[in-house]
Amino acid sequence: MLKIYGAKTFNAVKAVLSAEEAGVDYEYVAMDFSKGDHKSPEYMQIHPLGKIPAMEHNGHPIFESNNMCRYIANISDSDLYSKEALEASTIDQMVDFIGYHTGRWITTYFFQEIVKKAFHGADPDPEEIAEAAGFLDGQLPYLDGILAENEFLCGDHMTIADCVAFAMIMAHEYTSFSIENYSNIKRWYAQIKARPSYSAMMVHFPDGYTF
Repeated sequence: MLKIYGAKTFNAVKAVLSAEEAGVDYEYVAMDFSKGDHKSPEYMQIHPLGKIPAMEHNGHPIFESNNMCRYIANISDSDLYSKEALEASTIDQMVDFIGYHTGRWITTYFFQEIVKKAFHGADPDPEEIAEAAGFLDGQLPYLDGILAENEFLCGDHMTIADCVAFAMIMAHEYTSFSIENYSNIKRWYAQIKARPSYSAMMVHFPDGYTF
């Protein structure tokens, strides 16, 4: 049995959405930051830095969220990933683009407008938000253009790249980050949100990204 340890973060959403989309049986374990679940000796054996999310499969610890998504796809019969080199590279390229670029700046919104308020009682830094908005203004058109020509980010079917990107872009429902000017991203987002995998995933995140 696959066991996913998660909390209200987009990294956990990536893994759970991938598991639901792949049709993999799993157990979800909700971790409570306020109780220090992620720093318990038992959990530190699974993730050496005490970060969330992580997984266990047949006694083997697995962590790093994008790697978790890839592993889930590889143990399933789904086409969320590929064994063909070029197709796999296309998926990895998009996962890395989201992780290193677009997702990096969406994370700024998440931290500034959600985490700082919930855990530090602090207001967002407008300069940090403005910087993030500037970078996203340069990066989101690229994604919107891809989705103008393709149903999903890597072609005509959903892949782990869509799971990763959706989890990040989901932050627009909880922060001032907006996709309003990107009609193709909006179409893609609504399309994934209408899938059974989204509803099943949200059972574990009933309040979304709110704390």
